[in-house]
This record gives sequence, structure tokens and C-alpha cells, in this order.
Amino acid sequence: MPTTSMQRKIDMYEFLLDFIAHEIRNPLNSIIMFGNLLTEGAYGAVPPKQADVLGRVLASAYRIEHMTGDFLNLRRVDGGEKLLHREWLDLQTDVVEATLRDLAAKFPSYASRLARVRRDGCGSATRVFADRQMLLTIYDNLFFNALKYGRQAGKIVWGCGVRKSAWEMYVSNEGQGVKPEALAKVFTKFYRVQDQKLPPQPGTGLGLYNVQRIVRLHKGTIRASSRYGRDFTVRFTLPRPDASPIAAPQTGKAAGPSGRTRSKS
Repeated sequence: MPTTSMQRKIDMYEFLLDFIAHEIRNPLNSIIMFGNLLTEGAYGAVPPKQADVLGRVLASAYRIEHMTGDFLNLRRVDGGEKLLHREWLDLQTDVVEATLRDLAAKFPSYASRLARVRRDGCGSATRVFADRQMLLTIYDNLFFNALKYGRQAGKIVWGCGVRKSAWEMYVSNEGQGVKPEALAKVFTKFYRVQDQKLPPQPGTGLGLYNVQRIVRLHKGTIRASSRYGRDFTVRFTLPRPDASPIAAPQTGKAAGPSGRTRSKS
């Protein structure tokens, strides 16, 4: 049984999550909804100068939404494996492309960089067996971090491959990267890298922690690597249901990526 002091901390932690979920998230969704209606001209034409200001307001609102999402995802990933709802997904169309579209819609200033994101490897088949929402959360965090901390003209690359018992995936960006002494801490809850060469960015320090927890809930592995001053990469695996060729649900015949693809990053 937790001590009285520990129980108080647990209760405060639960209160904070509930507060974020209801007292912040709900009115924030209203701001975003009405902001989008104004942008779309539902209440009349918006002059260019006002449209620019409105776009900035919406971008800030989406950043707050992203941060509150980190806290809500924290509750879900700390809930354990019982919350997983695995299904067959096409990694490119169901997850990666959906994530890139969502980020481009929320953050128009990133749209041109998102359009340049490229795929490395994977072949023509990218089917994986995972929880859809949790996999979307992984890629949302990895791509968002790549946009925030990568160089404006730097490459963002995602890739995948397969080995006997697992799918292997990664997201990499060209940028300042992370010093070796900080690399071991990037998956720690609430940890934020402190580096004068990195642009200051708002955040919770929960994004990569949530990514790690989701991967581990799927019984996968995860690691980060960086060449300081050049790039930063997160690689993770998700286990295949078995070591034999994977059967796609539509046909019952073998499906999924074959062969092992090495990262070019």
C-alpha cells in the first residue's frame, strides 16, 4: 500500500490529468473549431492580414492541443497492455500519410517540409499488426520532433524493414542532434534536452516517453541514435505475430514486408 505522502502525490497526478482533459482540452477544442470556421469563411470573408493572425492563433492552439495530448496519452500508455486493440494496418497509408496530412493541416508553416518527407525501403508491402491510435501517436511525436528540431532545409526520412520475428521502423532528421550524454535520457518521463544550439521549443518532455511506452506495450524494442551536429534517429521494432509468413486477413495468404532493409540514414 502506498504511504499517505505517496497517495497524495498519486491523487494530485490524477487530478492534473483530469484537469487537462476537461478544463483545458474542451475549451481548447472550441477555440480550434471556431477558428477553423472563421478561416473557412463561415462568418464572412477574412481579409489577408486578419487571416495571417488567425493562422498564428490556430497554430498556437494546436501546439497547446499537442501538449495536452501528451498528458492524455500518458494516462493511456500507463494503463497497460489491456488497452491495446491490435489490427492489421498499412503503415504508409493508414499511419504515416495520415499523420503527415494531419500535421500539415494543423501547422501550415510546416507543410512544405512535410511534403518533402521521404520513405526509405519498406518495399511495396508495409502491413503491420498494431494498435492504430497508438501507432499514430508514435509517428505524430516522431515527425513533430523532427520538424521542431531538424534543420529547415534538412531531410526527414522514415523507413521500415523486417527480420525473422519483428518489423523494424525508424524516423530520422537532419539537424543538431543530441549529445552522447543526453542520448540515454531522451526516453525519460518529463526529460527535455538542454542545448544552446537547439532552438527553444515548448513541450512537455512526454513525447518520446510515450513513444517508448507504446513500443514496449507492443513488446517491441526502441533506441535513439545521433551524430551530434548532423542528425537524430529513433528506431523501434514491433513483433510479428509469429515467425512464419504473415497471413493477410483478406486472402489468408502471405503478406507483409519481406527481406531486411537497411537504413540509409
